[in-house]
Amino acid sequence: MTRRQYTARKRAVTAAQTRARILDAAQELFVTHGYSRTTLQQIAQHAGVSVGSVYQAGSKAALMMAVLERGFTGDEKFVSLLERPDFVAIMSDDDTDRAIRRYIDYVTEANSRIADLWHAATLAADTDPAIGEQLERSELRRLDDIHTGCHWFVHRNLISDNQVDEFSDILSHVTSPTTYRYFTVERNWTATRLNGWIRTSISAALEG
Repeated sequence: MTRRQYTARKRAVTAAQTRARILDAAQELFVTHGYSRTTLQQIAQHAGVSVGSVYQAGSKAALMMAVLERGFTGDEKFVSLLERPDFVAIMSDDDTDRAIRRYIDYVTEANSRIADLWHAATLAADTDPAIGEQLERSELRRLDDIHTGCHWFVHRNLISDNQVDEFSDILSHVTSPTTYRYFTVERNWTATRLNGWIRTSISAALEG
């Protein structure tokens, strides 16, 4: 490896580490202080970087969406959930009941990481058009993924083609971060109890 390649690689690693610190700081402040009350200056101070570095990382709305995406899927690059290897592995399980259980576990765990962030972003959307537009775009992608994914239930002979729209509506609701937060934060349910309720709700919808 040439010195130039080594230097470029080192810079890339440093930049990635800086961005990770910025996102970590933004996530903590958005949850503890609220999105609207958090400034880029505060994020910079909390991350231990310059304000210029935070500006280069993106707008406040972009940072919020980055930490949401990172929290749900593990990285901030948007890739349809249906195309992520870990999710594909779940849906490829030959045992249908086990695949559904694994899917619910996956979504419940992901929602546990982003529910408070999602709530903070939703509150901010009332006064900040930028975050409102980003949230709407994210929600539309989520709904589209779920609707497309519902054809898996058709292929497994659990529902018919004409039931996809209604089943998608049900699945979208029971697996949303808003629903997760309502039960676990506002109603003090454990994640295990919520997981069981989601399974029961899906089973009822499939039998209906």
